[in-house]
Amino acid sequence: MLTADQNQSLRTLWRCLARQWKLRSIPLLGTIVAGRAEVPESTMEACLTVDPDTLGLPKNNRTFALKVQGDSMRNAAILEGDVVVMEFREAKHGDIVAALIDGETTLKRFFVKNGVPYLRASNPKYPDLIPARELVIQGVMVALLRLPKK
Repeated sequence: MLTADQNQSLRTLWRCLARQWKLRSIPLLGTIVAGRAEVPESTMEACLTVDPDTLGLPKNNRTFALKVQGDSMRNAAILEGDVVVMEFREAKHGDIVAALIDGETTLKRFFVKNGVPYLRASNPKYPDLIPARELVIQGVMVALLRLPKK
């Protein structure tokens, strides 16, 4: 007969194993600059297998991942080499977004002031970005992954 602690450990193990059957693959679509905006290069590099419950991802959401390059979001605890999980949805004031601004992509916070949208870095050495022609939100950050360096 199992002790109460052993029963609890066994229940925890079964819950963890059951979660493995709910894992989801998210496409890693390359890198995004957290710094000066750059011309986008979108290539699917791999897929990340994640537990949507652990990341708090809603069911049936459309997600993708990008590897961060640069330091403009460091004060938001987003560092070079991190992976941001993005969701295709409309951005709200203050969201961290992957954005296409005047033909170049970047990772920044989205704001609207007096009806004018703009992007702001979380590092004071970078200026705000105000679109001259276009600003297209490509995704809103829903999770951050920091993977160990190889």
